[in-house]
Amino acid sequence: MDLLWQTFEDRSHLLKSLVRHQSITHSEGEKTFPYFLKEQYLKLDYFKHNAHQVMLQPTGDGRHAVLAYYKAPQSKKTLVCISHFDTVGVDDYSEYKDDAFDMDKITEKFRQDMKYLTPDAKKDIQTHNYLFGRGSMDMKPGLMIHMSLLEKAIHESWDINIIVISVPDEEVESKGIHAAVQKLNQIRQEDQLDIALHLNSEPTFSQAENDPNHYVYSGTIGKIMPSVLCYGKETHVGQPLNGISSNYIQSFINSNMEYCTLFKETYKDETTPLPVSLMSRDIKGHYDVQTPFRTVSLYNVFLFNRNAEQAFKIFNDVVKDAIHNCEKAYQETLRSEGFDKKLSINILTYKELKALAIKEYGESKINQIIEQVVHEISDERAQSIEITDRFMHMLKGLGPSVVTFFAPPYYPAAHSSEDTFIDEIVQTVCDTSLSQFDRASKRQYFFNGISDLSYAKYRQDDLGFESYIEQTPVFNQSYFIPFKDIQEISAPVINIGPIGKDAHQVTERINMKSAFEEIPAIIEQVIKKHLL
Repeated sequence: MDLLWQTFEDRSHLLKSLVRHQSITHSEGEKTFPYFLKEQYLKLDYFKHNAHQVMLQPTGDGRHAVLAYYKAPQSKKTLVCISHFDTVGVDDYSEYKDDAFDMDKITEKFRQDMKYLTPDAKKDIQTHNYLFGRGSMDMKPGLMIHMSLLEKAIHESWDINIIVISVPDEEVESKGIHAAVQKLNQIRQEDQLDIALHLNSEPTFSQAENDPNHYVYSGTIGKIMPSVLCYGKETHVGQPLNGISSNYIQSFINSNMEYCTLFKETYKDETTPLPVSLMSRDIKGHYDVQTPFRTVSLYNVFLFNRNAEQAFKIFNDVVKDAIHNCEKAYQETLRSEGFDKKLSINILTYKELKALAIKEYGESKINQIIEQVVHEISDERAQSIEITDRFMHMLKGLGPSVVTFFAPPYYPAAHSSEDTFIDEIVQTVCDTSLSQFDRASKRQYFFNGISDLSYAKYRQDDLGFESYIEQTPVFNQSYFIPFKDIQEISAPVINIGPIGKDAHQVTERINMKSAFEEIPAIIEQVIKKHLL
């Protein structure tokens, strides 16, 4: 049978068909895409005869990860290729949103009407080197490239096992890769595979306008969400100093946390972005003249080398310092207003709060409350807040308090930047890109867009995940990370993807030469030189 996905035109056609099947996170298209993808694999004779090696792994909510498994003639060495097929929504396309998944049509529409295009996008569209559309960059080209490589491996009988994984839900909770990792570990155990490399092909991000370089990443940035519930003392606004507003308490924490340099990590010449609040508000259900006494904040913290336990310790230190300043300032206000009383605000972690609640009400009652909240509320962050809030209500005798906890999701940082095997691969990428395509390829140590590689490599000295389990109210309920499976499938990681621009924007686009010609050849060279 003729090869399907090996020429520039064939890869272009494949990508356009993948993009055309819309798969916005949590949409019906995301649920049907795995079946469409399986149909594509079954066009290959190998999978026609081994249909059971195209596996749909359920995530438990109607969605599926897809694993296509090519078995080597002899070797146990294994390459795992990882991508995601879900995309963000298309409301930003406005009157063109019905065409957002037709790459040819939306590119032509933008060529005729450039009002949505940035100056850089206008230049790119006039070169005819880019195709636009939702998913055109993030990240269906990566899946297309993996499918093309898989077909080549089958055709040439490469002596390496290749498992191509494509998952839903990367853009929200990463349930897809969590399910896929568990299935991958099952396959590894059954066939006694030796995983040599996890390859992702997320697109490269330009580092500046008019940046022609390609980038290869030897790791992926981590992200964690330390959170705090402030529980004050309610009062009437006409007698504000008879209580303490939770918004007032929170303002001190927020002042300490936003852009806090204590969380900054540096590796070589790369630095994590500073933390910011992703949500900060009181949780009163309606307007009245009672002062707010419950306020919550969720913070985005990026990681390079720190684990959950280390990040949580810094967060608690920041909160303690903020509460000290809050007590001092409030005490001064009380004194100046003629009040002779002392304010003390308790600081405790979710683990400590839960232990107090169990001591008071019994473990079965507490577990029942957690299960009830998870059943009643769909969002994992809202669940985490509600569980913490209910426990504080039950322990109101504690008085003004702040409770620190984690809210999902958590992406552990993962990198192989000090692995000589990865150093050699990076060198091959750079050499091949320059010699064959006259394009400079540069190394970055961390992919800053967050990726599924977070769940592909485990740092052997990291027991910090135990802190995450203990301090996350919904862990093992509505949110789960398969830490044990991650440990067992752990291997060096690298991201080699095509050049794209403007992920999650209306101007999202892919460089055609990079996606359809350069990266397939570069990855093939990497496999033949370092894995076969």
